[in-house]
Amino acid sequence: MIDNYLTIDSFEKCIKKAINNIKIGNLNEAIEYIHEAMLQDDSSPKPHNLLGIIYEIRGELDLARKHYRASYSLDPTFKASSINLERISSFSYKFNIENIKYGYESLIPEKYYYEIVYDEKNIGRLKRL
Repeated sequence: MIDNYLTIDSFEKCIKKAINNIKIGNLNEAIEYIHEAMLQDDSSPKPHNLLGIIYEIRGELDLARKHYRASYSLDPTFKASSINLERISSFSYKFNIENIKYGYESLIPEKYYYEIVYDEKNIGRLKRL
């Protein structure tokens, strides 16, 4: 039980170190942390998402798409990979580092929050908050 906890803790540390290295431009060092994370948990979508980010930064869009797809196929509920894949597969794609989703930020901007408002005929409509 303790070994499992330590593995999860060290996996998350590897992922966070990889993200920090990507953000400062140390892509080769980030790849080493990603590979270490993959050795600890090969079924997690996070390492493939990060590899997709690295390849996207390097301009290798086909490899980036492959890793985003691999991340999505490992866990379709991991939204960062689906957002990255949708963005990079767009016809009007243009690289912007601010649009990349690492998987730790809030993925739903405030402008997308809605509530259901019912009128006098009990018909519900979505209202943007």
